[in-house]
Amino acid sequence: MRSVPVDEDESHRMNARHKDKLLDTPFEGIQTLYELQRRSFNLYPSARCMGTREYLGPLDAKVKKFGDVRWKTYSQVGIAANSFGAALRGVAGLTAAPSVASMERLTTPCSLAIFENTCAEWMIAALGAFSQSMIVTTIYATLGMDAVIDAVNDGIVRALLCNKRSVSSIAARAREMPTLKVIIYTNDLIAENEEIPLPNATFGIHVISFEDFVAGGDTAQYPPVPPSSSTTAVIMYTSGSTGKPKGVLLTHQNILSVVASASEMFQVVVGEDVYLAYLPLAHILELFAEITLLAMGCTVCYADPKTLTSAGASPIGALEQFSPTLMAGVPKIWDIIKTNVERKIAASSPIVKFLVNTALEARSFAISHGYDTPLFKLLVFKKFAKVVGGRLRASISGGGPLNPDIQVFIRTVFGCPLVQGYGLTETCGGLSIQDLGDLRSGIAGVPLPSNEVKLESCPEINDKLGKPYLISDREDHEGNPILGRGEILVRGYNVAAGYYMMPDLSKQEGLGPGNWFHTGDVGQFMSDGSIRIVDRKKNLVKLKGGEYISIETMEGAYGNSKFVDAVHGGICCYGDGDMDRPIALMQLCKVATMSWAKDNGISGDFDTIMKSQELYNAVMLDLHNEGKKSRLSHLERIVTVVLIAEPWTTENGCLTAANKTQRKTVISMHQKEFEEAKRKGIF
Repeated sequence: MRSVPVDEDESHRMNARHKDKLLDTPFEGIQTLYELQRRSFNLYPSARCMGTREYLGPLDAKVKKFGDVRWKTYSQVGIAANSFGAALRGVAGLTAAPSVASMERLTTPCSLAIFENTCAEWMIAALGAFSQSMIVTTIYATLGMDAVIDAVNDGIVRALLCNKRSVSSIAARAREMPTLKVIIYTNDLIAENEEIPLPNATFGIHVISFEDFVAGGDTAQYPPVPPSSSTTAVIMYTSGSTGKPKGVLLTHQNILSVVASASEMFQVVVGEDVYLAYLPLAHILELFAEITLLAMGCTVCYADPKTLTSAGASPIGALEQFSPTLMAGVPKIWDIIKTNVERKIAASSPIVKFLVNTALEARSFAISHGYDTPLFKLLVFKKFAKVVGGRLRASISGGGPLNPDIQVFIRTVFGCPLVQGYGLTETCGGLSIQDLGDLRSGIAGVPLPSNEVKLESCPEINDKLGKPYLISDREDHEGNPILGRGEILVRGYNVAAGYYMMPDLSKQEGLGPGNWFHTGDVGQFMSDGSIRIVDRKKNLVKLKGGEYISIETMEGAYGNSKFVDAVHGGICCYGDGDMDRPIALMQLCKVATMSWAKDNGISGDFDTIMKSQELYNAVMLDLHNEGKKSRLSHLERIVTVVLIAEPWTTENGCLTAANKTQRKTVISMHQKEFEEAKRKGIF
């Protein structure tokens, strides 16, 4: 898979297979998501569509217990979706959305809000809304009630889908949401014998179970109302690391085009692939991935992200239960998987550690040269493959830059490609995808068939050598031959219609049909026309001397340290215009710390060792070594680090629902320690 220049301009490129016409649909004649889902329901009626494990309750504080898998066929899902759509009209009183997307505030109740974790009911509800030309408004399940109230009021939302556990908290603030009339609740991750009382006072809101709501849908009286390709399908509120979330308007055309691109470039096997769904469906990567698999008659299996392995589920984890062939994840998920495998290796005997490390080195070399190591695959890696179910043939990482060490490690241990995808909510999650056969790290792939990409010079921003990013560049700061550098701009079918109720910002950012959207990311075209992300305008920080540093690049590099606990939040780097050098706040890995203490003859419990100067020195040395490996500039060398053992989570607001660090919240939580550390960054 490669890209070609447009009009001989090397900094303006398209997918080579679709250089004459951008791809707008996976199947001829299909113009909307409703037509796409109807096609699958008709073609694969008896095939397994969705699978969910029966939840039996908690085994202990950390482990959930599960029973048999409950399967739904395509026919069953189709009937439920159409009935849900009919009930949105007949029971909830929703109406069809305008046929053309508009950034103006909605004037009719045409939107269903979904405030729920990823589950089969989430997707069935969305498919039902699409069947009636209604809009799905997504709200991250981990966001608080203020986010729910804002979304409901901004969208004149009349019906909301949520978990039964959330009904009381929503009803308690019902007076603040005068348009809300119906709450539909699911029983996802609620045991059959678990009692969850519903509120007595709901202030005129009708509370009904998902099953009863579906049963009340009269498809004869309220048949489908097909949307147009320009109808808004989703208003997706970005989780964002700063400021109030923006509602991105995604039309049927937008999502359909990225589904077409993903199914082609990711080589989805029609009717055979099995996909594990656990990322938030309120995140565009998960939404378009599931729609893509459903469009191809494949099976989507649902799981709680904390129950993927036996560490959080009994008798077995979801990965082993469903044995997926395809899997998507954000960088932190792959980091956690890598960390867990490394911990198992570290806990092994010296002989086993030597064997595994030898096998890792040998297989990594072999894969990079186009072959495998059959003996090591049988003796060593077959056991590791069970961690992800044993059948995984391809995986993709999105939502942020993937550290090269993690990409190589996952590919080596599990023997399947882990490729990078690049995109934003504003591009329906897709802009480029790395080819499955591309073994390079740090490559975001070639442009999707549904969009074209060009670079725009950034003369005001310099690389690590102090040179500006220009489209005329033919060599990067590492000496690689390239075809230009600059901010990445994208235009195509998958570029969002705009931001809801933000026409000025939409125009400023270049959203809308035919416009060039400014991503804010700095990239370069490699000599083969593939994209590499090298900087980010949004996260570049200028220090006191006027020098720029890349915070995300630093976090990716320092995050490789054995002392960084990725599971509990990783590392948060910081610098600003008052500082000469950056600092960091870091989650300290207890396992690595105690192992280091034992090896170095340091006695005491974790809290005692954590405060020792010896540990601090060891951590700083390890961080600086990782910085050197990643070729960070001397300006990006942190001068101090704050060691933290209190986890950063989505619940305490330190992580977004997409597992990105909420820098301001982290700093606020550790304000005293942060201020002390910041003073060390001022010379």
